[in-house]
Amino acid sequence: MKPAAFEYARPESVAEALALLAGEGERAKVLAGGQSLVALMNLRLAAPELVVDIGRLEELRYVRQNGALRIGALTTQRTVEHDGSIAASCPLLAEAVGHIAHAAIRNRGTVGGSIAHADPAAELPLVMLALGGGRTPRTRSPRPRRRVAARSR
Repeated sequence: MKPAAFEYARPESVAEALALLAGEGERAKVLAGGQSLVALMNLRLAAPELVVDIGRLEELRYVRQNGALRIGALTTQRTVEHDGSIAASCPLLAEAVGHIAHAAIRNRGTVGGSIAHADPAAELPLVMLALGGGRTPRTRSPRPRRRVAARSR
């Protein structure tokens, strides 16, 4: 199956992406690597009217260690899999990422996309749950910044 028709935007900055999302509300979805969202769209489990592609926003692609591990939303699963600092500080994450699909998927799939879509095939939502509150994702959205704790239903 193919996705329903949608509009497409590729912002040049995080500020522009946030402005687009603020203006479109629930009718918009964010596209990072596409490995989770595109599958949902193809199955028509998600049918956004606007897809906001943040894939070129390099400021969201990072791994930082400064007292706490910080991984940007656009950091690929493959980067997480092969980053020695992640393996040293969070071995569960480094181990789990290697079990996501195959290398071609991990090359494109992003940490942020897998977590945002709670993609069960991506291992990362379960890792967030297992690690508990100490590993709470921070969000940036048109609304004020917030933390969204991983929890089971």
